[in-house]
Amino acid sequence: MTMQAEFNRVTFGLPIETFHVEAYIALDERLPVVTEFVLRLLRVCGRVPMPALRNYFGFTDSEALSVVESLARQGLIELVEEDVQLSSFAIERFEEAGGDHPRFNKVELKKDTVTFDLISFTPLRPVAGELATDNTIKLNAAEDALGESKERARLAYRQRYPEIASMRDDLRDKSFGVHSVEDIESKRRSYLPIPVSFSIDQDGQVERKIDEAFERAAPAALVQFVNEQVTATIPNTIVLGDPGLEEFIEAFDLKLMGQYLVGKKFDLTGYLADVHVAQNVKYPRGMDSLFGNIYLHENVERVVARIRDRREGKRRIGKLLTSLAWLTPDYTLWGRGDSFAKSVAQFTNVLKTGGTSDSLFIFANAEQGQENEVIAQFRVPQLNELHFSKPVLNDDSLMKGRVELMLYPTGFMVGAYHLSLPGSRGLWAPIGFISTIPKHLETAHKLIQSVMSRRRYGGRAKFSQKDERTRPISFEEGCPFLQYSSLNSHGHFDEED
Repeated sequence: MTMQAEFNRVTFGLPIETFHVEAYIALDERLPVVTEFVLRLLRVCGRVPMPALRNYFGFTDSEALSVVESLARQGLIELVEEDVQLSSFAIERFEEAGGDHPRFNKVELKKDTVTFDLISFTPLRPVAGELATDNTIKLNAAEDALGESKERARLAYRQRYPEIASMRDDLRDKSFGVHSVEDIESKRRSYLPIPVSFSIDQDGQVERKIDEAFERAAPAALVQFVNEQVTATIPNTIVLGDPGLEEFIEAFDLKLMGQYLVGKKFDLTGYLADVHVAQNVKYPRGMDSLFGNIYLHENVERVVARIRDRREGKRRIGKLLTSLAWLTPDYTLWGRGDSFAKSVAQFTNVLKTGGTSDSLFIFANAEQGQENEVIAQFRVPQLNELHFSKPVLNDDSLMKGRVELMLYPTGFMVGAYHLSLPGSRGLWAPIGFISTIPKHLETAHKLIQSVMSRRRYGGRAKFSQKDERTRPISFEEGCPFLQYSSLNSHGHFDEED
């Protein structure tokens, strides 16, 4: 049995710019007979005075002026003082045909809106939905590309017009190319979200997978650029062993996990093969294994099902209507992008069942003065309760910042330790468990309190002016749902499916 275990999903933002373009486009339509005859006449005669052209066709002054202005707008003729002559574009059409009888195509002024990436200036389909926020990891374009984006877009519009036309239903089958770009202006700069998945295979090697839709549409050079930029964002830190792992195992008495810790090295491939793939090694009753970040789709579905069961009273302990606590690890690649945003929405929505005002509370580390950066990193729709834990002098962070905890008070908890991967120590793979065992819930409760209460509590994030008037002064005031007594009186646990 092969193993392909996803452990993280991060959304990166590719810099893009949208332009408004006005250009003359050659269409697959014959010119009117009079127009084509005028062009053929000018081909034979060369430069012709306006009065001579008017008299030859029997036009009035206004009719002659109308015809000449129309052909000039289409880029087919040029006015030189009082004379009329073929444009270089029209002359090229004659020369391309190898004679004096080419088939002319209609040239029409079109207004267009097109988006290019700011790396290769590849035309992209319009970006739907919300624009990328600071919650994604933004890739950087070169300074010269940013400074010269308008001229590069003008050139790209001419050179890559067939790709642009293929995206337009009205131009796909009847446009030949761009005669001239008359005007181009920038409308906005933004970022194209590109999800990247990180997995581990049966040999313990990390596999990276870029969004398939992007990879199919983008040129090889652009895909390579994104890959290089993704690699550059992975933290380049040297850490001996896995600090905090033994503490994590001891805190929750994880004998099964401890069996795979040989000296200071954790046998991740053996653990995954036994516990997650073959599943011939299981945690005790009331516990279930978990791999990867909690916000990954499969893990979210498991957590949401447990919350729903407890809020609807499907477990023997009856209904449990409470908010949800989520302590984040101190890791730059955690919670970045669409997977995290969707998980917040799912957790928030399920907490609304039962007619209460329960919420998702996220607890994140923030050094003094860095609160706004953390707010930007975690700001996603429907997140209203972001609380800070601030470092305290001579007091290390909980399990070196590698622990992730989720607690649904008196119901269940999720715990994960973020393990460094051999050969790619800047990538962390969460290994953990879900539990309804009272001692685990009590431990998770105490750990969250130790991180957030007393001197460590750094207050609540300000998302709006309204929040300024309601900012709590203490952990107890800001998170009242966690102010409950010991769980020793609840001597039960459920065996989950």
